[in-house]
Parts: sequence; C-alpha cells; structure tokens
Amino acid sequence: MEVCKTSIPRLDEFLDGGLKTYSITLFWAYPGIENAPFAYQILMERLEEGDSCIYVTESKDSRTVEDEIKHYGWDISDYKENGKFIFVDAYSGLINAKSSEKFFVENAKSARSITETLEKALENTKNTHTLVVYDSISTLIDHCGENSLDELKIWKKSFEENNATGVFLFTEWPYDEKVLNKLRLMADAIIQLKAIEEKVILREYFTVSKVAWDGKVKRGVGVPFKIATPGGIRIYIPKILVTGPFNAGKSSFVHSASTRAVSVERVGTTIALDHGHVDYAGFSVDLFGTPGQERFDPILELLGGEALGVIVIVDSTDPDSAIRAKEMMEKAKAVGLPYVVVANKADLEGAVEPETLREKMELPKDIKIIPVTAEDLTKIKKDEPAKLKEGDVHKVLDALFGMVV
Repeated sequence: MEVCKTSIPRLDEFLDGGLKTYSITLFWAYPGIENAPFAYQILMERLEEGDSCIYVTESKDSRTVEDEIKHYGWDISDYKENGKFIFVDAYSGLINAKSSEKFFVENAKSARSITETLEKALENTKNTHTLVVYDSISTLIDHCGENSLDELKIWKKSFEENNATGVFLFTEWPYDEKVLNKLRLMADAIIQLKAIEEKVILREYFTVSKVAWDGKVKRGVGVPFKIATPGGIRIYIPKILVTGPFNAGKSSFVHSASTRAVSVERVGTTIALDHGHVDYAGFSVDLFGTPGQERFDPILELLGGEALGVIVIVDSTDPDSAIRAKEMMEKAKAVGLPYVVVANKADLEGAVEPETLREKMELPKDIKIIPVTAEDLTKIKKDEPAKLKEGDVHKVLDALFGMVV
C-alpha cells in the first residue's frame, strides 16, 4: 500500500508516514469536539498533491461544507470545476430537499443506496487516487440503523478496486457498546479526539488508538491541538516558560521567536514578564518570560505554573550566571519539565563554550545547549530586544517542541 500524507502535525509520524491506500481511517470525536476540520485539511493536502476527492455529506448541506472549508482558508471551487472534487449528497434526501449535486442519494435512509451512488462517483475518479471523506458515520447509524455498518466492507472492497482511501468522521453519542466495537473492528486506523479540563482550561487533544498497518506506533500519546481560522489544525502548547538571569536575553528570544509579543518594561529592562505567541512548523505556542532580578523570585513559582516546557536563557559571556539560571528553574518549580538551554551571545568576545555552561549548571549530557547569536550587532539599539538569527531560534524551538509533544 502507498502512503497519503495528511499535513496534520505529528499525525503522519504516528501513522507510519500517513494514511495507507485502500484503508479506512476513523476520526472518532467525543461530543463537543469538531472533527470535520481534520478531514478538510487532509482533503486539501491530497487535492494539492494531485489526488481526487469525493465528499459524502450526510450531516449537512454541501454548500455548508464548502463554506466551512473557506472559513479555514481553503478554496475547493477550482477542483469542483475540473472534476477533481465531487460531492455525494446523502443529506438533501433526509430533509426532502432538492439537490444541486450530480451525485444525489434519493433514498438517504438506505445504506445500499448510498453505496450505489458512491460507486458511481468513484467511476469518475478511478484514473487518479481518490480520498473519500464520509461525514458522518454517526448520521449513517442514526438514519440507517446499526446494520448499515456492514456496508463499510463493501466500501473498502470498492476502494481497492478504484484506488481510493477513506477518511470517515464519527461522533460517539450514547450508542450501544456492540455498535462501537463493530465500528472499531471495521476501521483500519482510529484517531480519537478528546478533551481534558484543567481548572478553567479545556484542552483538546488527539490520540492514535489503532493502526492496523504499523504495530510499532506508540499508543496513548496525546497531542494537544487547536483549530486555527484560517490555518487548520495546529499542535497547541498553551505555555512554555522562558527564564534566565537578568540581561541574559529573554526578551530578545521571545520577540525573535514570536509572531507577536509584548513586554512589561521599566528603564529598558523587563520587570514583570514577556508574552509572545509562536506559529511555527504546525505548532501554536504561547511563550511566557520571567524577570531575572532576585527581588522577583517570590513570583517565579506563580509564573511557572502550568508550563509544559522551559527555555532557559544564559549569557555565554557571563558563565557564572548559569548558576543563577539553574536556581531560577528550581524556584519556578520547573525542574522535571522538558527544557533546553540557550547559550545567548555566543559570538561575542569572552563567550564560553556550551560545555563550560553544562559544567556550571551540572547538566546531564542529554540536555541540549544551543548557541544563539544576533542577526546584526550593528543594528542592536540600547534598551531594545536584539533580533536573533532565525535559524538559531528554530533549532531551539525544534528541540523543545520535540520533547514536549
């Protein structure tokens, strides 16, 4: 079987490269969590890669689906015109409405009628690989009964005959357990979309609970996500702490890494915190900086609360300050969290090697120390954050994000 990439961060990795052709992958959502944006992002990736797409809509009008896709920043109109995107309308018949689509299921309460219409649509796309999106299996069960799930066996065989791959959407309403088990057995892969409430924060995450084609996938690994408009699925890390001694360069890092950032300052140095937002490599991350002066130590634990990872900034020209950096981590209760050490000002006179900082901080060998430098020293203005080299900043983000998620 070939691999179809999804463009959803980390998901392809968990699926051993992506969706396998002829397979059925189920996006299994708990009530209140959207799963359609996952399908939209995958179908746009496949269309842009030259595949065709058939969207079977049973839960909403096809025009609503098209509008929702546009809401996330994508446009399927050109693909509809050239026949690469096809709607199979299994919704209008449920509400006794007239359909504007070429492929229309007259008896939408008959699973066999849906199968017959889907097979006709596949005849129109068999010259290319086709992604079939079914929205939704929950509606299929509600209107056609639990025996309608037997049609999935026919669909899967049809996928093999017509070079197609299925992405099906399902919401777990209070169905009988035997129905849920039947669905679990029929799916080749299952991505569960869940939520967890932490104090007043509701965080959504996905886990891969089944992958028939790769037994080595780590089960139960939760990936937090948010749905950006526009943009689609982003891995969401709500809090990364950026800490380090006074004048180490925390504000420079937060401002250089962020698409937008603010600082609370007095006489040119941060006296409370920096806050920045990062959109990078499919991640959506909030950075929170701390003040470095000892008089603010009592609030470090408060600032470090609920952080999922730490970026420790150290001045390479002041190696003794590395001891203070380690002390700040302890006071912020950040010890034990994933962290990387940033050796700032690595190109300035008097800068020490990263291993010297490792000795000062008594760091294990597996902790990464990443040197960073300013883009142009001649452009640095007094009392303003320096612009760090983009490549250096990305090395730091890549290293930490890989540990957090």
